[in-house]
Amino acid sequence: MRGAAGGIVHLALLPAAFLLGGCAQGPAEAPPPEIRAVADPQAGEALVSMLAAYGGFGAWREHRNVEYLYMLRLYGPGGEERAMTRQVHRFGLGPTVQAYAEDLAGEAPQIVRLDGEALEVTRGGVPLTDPAALAFPKAFVGMARWSFINPWNFLAPGSRLEGRGVHTPGTSGVVPSGPCDVIRLRFDRPTEAGGTDDWYDVYISRLNRLIERVHSYRAQDNSYRIALWSDYRAYGGLRVASRRETHASDETGAIGPLEAVAEYSDVRFDAPFGDEMFRGGAIAAASARE
Repeated sequence: MRGAAGGIVHLALLPAAFLLGGCAQGPAEAPPPEIRAVADPQAGEALVSMLAAYGGFGAWREHRNVEYLYMLRLYGPGGEERAMTRQVHRFGLGPTVQAYAEDLAGEAPQIVRLDGEALEVTRGGVPLTDPAALAFPKAFVGMARWSFINPWNFLAPGSRLEGRGVHTPGTSGVVPSGPCDVIRLRFDRPTEAGGTDDWYDVYISRLNRLIERVHSYRAQDNSYRIALWSDYRAYGGLRVASRRETHASDETGAIGPLEAVAEYSDVRFDAPFGDEMFRGGAIAAASARE
C-alpha cells in the first residue's frame, strides 16, 4: 500500500474499509470486566450479545496473532476501478502494536514492519529513511491492525460507547434491512482510528446480533462514510466479514457512490511466526544495542 509517493490509497478511507464483522452465535459466557465497566447499560447489553455472535470474548483472548491475504479496490467518482492492491498482513494481538504488511505485486514491492514505535519500511529491498515517506506506511499498518481487531477494540481504554436506540437502516441490496441496535463509538484521546471528534455508529442486527454496517464521521475533512459487510466466514472460532464495501455518505447515513471494496481471505489465527516477523534488520540491530 503506497501513500503520497504511489498515490494509491487515501487514509481517510481506511477506518470504514477495514472494520471486522461476524456471522454466528458463540457459546454463552460471563461478560468480561471490560463490558461490565461500560457506563451505558444499553450499549453494554448490545455488546454482550454481539461479542457472543462473533465467537465470544474467551475465544478471542486465546489467539496471539493473525495473518490473512488482503485485496483492496478503489473506485473513481464514475464507478470505474481506479487502483487495486494485494498484500499479506500479519499482526500481533497483544497490547503492543505489532504489524507486518507486504505487497504481493508491483515492480518495487513494499514491506512495512512495526513493533511498538520501531518502524522499518523497505521498497524493492531498499530501506526508506525519509520521514515524509515513512509517515503513511506507519499510519496504514496501525490503522489496518486497529480495524481488524474490531469489535474487540470497543472495550479498549479510552473508548466511549453510547446506545443510540433501535434503527432500521436503508436497504443496501435486494433484501430489506431489519431493525438494528445502534452503538456510537468515540474516543477520549486521538487513536489510530481518528480524533476525539470522530465517531462510528455501529449497526448491530437484531436478527443475528452481528454488525451489519458502520456509519462514520471524520472531523478532519468533515466527511461521512458507510461500510457494509458481507460474505461472513469462520476462522479460529471467530467470525470475519470477508468482504466490506465503503461508500460515501452524509449525516443521514445514506448510501452514496462506491469508493472501495476490501476483501479478506485465508485468515489464520496463531500462525507459525513470532515477534521476529515485526523486526527487520534495522529494528533488530537497534534492539541489540539497547
